[in-house]
Amino acid sequence: MGKVILVIIAFFFIFGGIDYVLGNRLKVGEKFEEGLKTMGPLAIAMIGIYSLSPLLAKAIAFIVKPISKTFSIDPSLFPAMLLSTDMGAYQLCNSLALNKDMALFSGIILSSMLGCTISFTIPMAIGMIPKKDQVFFSKGIMAGIITIPIGCFIGGMFQGINILVLIWNMTPIIIVSLLLSIGLIRFPNKLIKFFTILGKGIVGISVIGLIIQGIDVILGIKLVEGLIPADESIAVAGKIAFVLGGAYPMISVISRVFKEPFRRLGRRFGLNSISVVSLLGSLASNLLVFANFKDMNAKGKVVCTAFSVSGAFVFGGQMGFVSAKEPKLLGIFIISKLVAGISSVLMANVIFAKDFNSQEDGDVLQEELSYW
Repeated sequence: MGKVILVIIAFFFIFGGIDYVLGNRLKVGEKFEEGLKTMGPLAIAMIGIYSLSPLLAKAIAFIVKPISKTFSIDPSLFPAMLLSTDMGAYQLCNSLALNKDMALFSGIILSSMLGCTISFTIPMAIGMIPKKDQVFFSKGIMAGIITIPIGCFIGGMFQGINILVLIWNMTPIIIVSLLLSIGLIRFPNKLIKFFTILGKGIVGISVIGLIIQGIDVILGIKLVEGLIPADESIAVAGKIAFVLGGAYPMISVISRVFKEPFRRLGRRFGLNSISVVSLLGSLASNLLVFANFKDMNAKGKVVCTAFSVSGAFVFGGQMGFVSAKEPKLLGIFIISKLVAGISSVLMANVIFAKDFNSQEDGDVLQEELSYW
């Protein structure tokens, strides 16, 4: 499955590149360019922390290995619950895991959902959405986090991990998911503030690593030994950008071809047009969700946020990273994230049904699905 998806993305990469050369006549060339331009932001977000991962692994191991040994839990779970796949979790989990299967489970499946939500989605979204909409955001994040264990379980089963080992190692994931969900409802402001500080701290560490690597590349001076070489880190970011150069045009074409069916489906489930656009766009990046947050109806805000916890980046930067580092796991990665993302939408519809009914304002907009 993973190979088939990469072939499709390669086709759209070529298609987008040709349209770009011809002057963006089909509006696909601009998406090709947009995908490749992610190289810069990716470099800032991941090269530094990717390079520092061997040193971070030693520090984390000192803290978590005694806990892991006491409860017979794989130590790779801990960084995966805090960091995203492409922000250092993959490298840390490979260094800490007791076996390769758990390294991939934690470093790709778990970190792409829970780790990404804590280290990226929450801190980034808070700076983008209106303060009055944070209640919808909190409800959506709660519905998304609750269903993370479902996606993780599916991913672990497809990996072939022993079911007893999988269930036992999922215990801390379930506990953390429940605690975070309760906290987001009971103490949303305090918890969101904590995640914002945590996110800034992670970015700070990444930039420090980037500066250290920059001095090495520019001046040839190694300030710190034991880092992953700069050329390897840069190559990973480059591969992700290439994949996005094909993924963005793919989502653009799909959105336009199925514009009317998507709009009708959105109206049927109470989502206005901008919510449908954002939900589709989150398959590449959930930043589109939060950029459009103020224009969504109440249900769209909750549902799109819920889906963005696990379903976001399934055809975006995370997919690019997985295809670069573990292409054989790409199919499992996509299935587990989509299962968790769709489950979160269903969960949001169940637990917040009364809120949707009371807040529905009937503003199903008629805008064209023009973004993609």
